[in-house]
Amino acid sequence: MLSQVSLDVYRFAVSRPGWTAKEASEALGYTSKVIDGAISELTASCLLLQQNTGGPSYTAVSPDVALAELVDPDERALLELRGRISNRRREMAALTPAYVEARKRLAADSSVEVVEDQEQVQRVLIEYGRSATDRVLIARPGQGANADIHEESVQKDLDLLRGGVRRQTLYHASTRDHVPTRKAVEVITQAGGEFRTLPYMPLRTLIFDDKVAVVARDLHPGDVAGLVVRDTNLIRIFGLLFEFAWGLAEPFLTDNPGREGLTSTQRSVLTALASGYSDEAIARRVGISVRTCRRHIAWMLEELGAESRFQAGIKAHKAGWI
Repeated sequence: MLSQVSLDVYRFAVSRPGWTAKEASEALGYTSKVIDGAISELTASCLLLQQNTGGPSYTAVSPDVALAELVDPDERALLELRGRISNRRREMAALTPAYVEARKRLAADSSVEVVEDQEQVQRVLIEYGRSATDRVLIARPGQGANADIHEESVQKDLDLLRGGVRRQTLYHASTRDHVPTRKAVEVITQAGGEFRTLPYMPLRTLIFDDKVAVVARDLHPGDVAGLVVRDTNLIRIFGLLFEFAWGLAEPFLTDNPGREGLTSTQRSVLTALASGYSDEAIARRVGISVRTCRRHIAWMLEELGAESRFQAGIKAHKAGWI
């Protein structure tokens, strides 16, 4: 946007071709320094043309002509950029058949592929997720993802369900208390997704159409590598294990989970408590914080009317809680 002084000088210039800075100063009442600043601004915007007939005088330039002078280089640069983008697209499209053929050969030659890079693992998951046509089975240990990740994944899950793909997911029982995960589960469940929980989830696993399985290698806590399994026998075993776990699991969305109103997390805490584990060991085993673990224990001691952990274990057995 031009300054008010520049607008005044431009209006003056339109009505007075061949004017000088001194004339503009006298006519408009601005100092020479201010007029010079406006002239510089208008010249940079291509709205003034300097004439050299005996001294510095100026002529106004039409806004249309000035605009063409300003944007022509940008338009040329934009055309060049579009040309480069088009060339890149053609280059990448030419590589697609080679990529597809290589993936087919890999599937035929390798029953288990180790993918070390986390971003590559993610690309593999996206690729097989988009190509699924029958069902996707997912076992997810640990805490739920944050709301941003859920927002992105929910749309992908809804697209799968709309395409007729069955989606079954096993979560750790503690995720029932995780608000972003619960909200995502509610949305996907309404569209036909199925979710259940278990108190113990040993391995992150995804199975696509009983054709490919992606399993976390999990050699150590920081291991991000994935095993891409294509062997039909191994995939069948993973599928049977998933179905067995699914049969033991409880629905994610339920108002009265577990026996006698206990959630699966509370039942796991109680079982570990009766086995003599410490609060810290129980928290690690169940996948919750020590503070949450102690809150569950305090509630169950009160409900059972027990004065000690040992007594709580005995009463829980008698009540059929464990």
